[in-house]
Amino acid sequence: MLDGLWSDDSSLTLATAQALTEGYTIERIAENFLRWYYEGEFTPRGYAFDPGNTTSRAIERIARGVPPLEAGGRGEWDNGNGSLMRILPAAYYAYFKLGSLEERLKLIHEVSMITHAHPRSLIGCGIYSLIVWNILSGIDKLGAYHEAIATAKRFYSKEPFIREITHYERVLSGRIHEVKRNEIRGSGYAVHTLEASLWAFLRNESFADAIKEVVSLGEDADTTGAVTGGLAGTYYGIGAIPEEWFEKIEAREYAGEIINAFINSLLGS
Repeated sequence: MLDGLWSDDSSLTLATAQALTEGYTIERIAENFLRWYYEGEFTPRGYAFDPGNTTSRAIERIARGVPPLEAGGRGEWDNGNGSLMRILPAAYYAYFKLGSLEERLKLIHEVSMITHAHPRSLIGCGIYSLIVWNILSGIDKLGAYHEAIATAKRFYSKEPFIREITHYERVLSGRIHEVKRNEIRGSGYAVHTLEASLWAFLRNESFADAIKEVVSLGEDADTTGAVTGGLAGTYYGIGAIPEEWFEKIEAREYAGEIINAFINSLLGS
């Protein structure tokens, strides 16, 4: 991939953020996904790049008239990282606009379900969002991780999640950052992506170092980089991102307009 060319991770994140700028409706987010997939909106070069199979099938179902909350894959093999990679704007929206934990996680689950509706995928998006919310509340990164674990264990120890939460055993151990590098995968499986992203975020002390380490794992590096970037960016702030990285981003102004509008909508300006 060329330096600065962004893929489906960034496109669907921007599509989600743009939809949430006007408030939350699942139909608006789904419509933006259709615009990305069929019309090349939210892309640097006018065409959808590298959509995953589960995401593609779900969007094609929506195009045929299937309601967004019924379109996402529900099978064992539908647990790729395609919803985790784009959930960050939903996590921000839920934090700033909703009060209760139940309301927040309901929104996160619904946004995942557009493409990935299996309980395992919902749990992954939920754990990630819990950590983001704790960071936004001013908790240090290890504390944010441990508090998220406690909340996740309480919330997901019931149907339809209780049989799936065991897949996140390493994450919920509280020691994912202590796992040896050769035992961490950067694959497109949602569990692997969450593990790798937390591992890199927790064991490094800067935005750049976290991204470099997780990307060096290979495999689905654009997505592990995006998911890690969401955590590290939330924790360290935009000023921690190397300027030379910004300078290489294609269609930087276009992406920036969407991001700034989204941020302003959250802050009420």
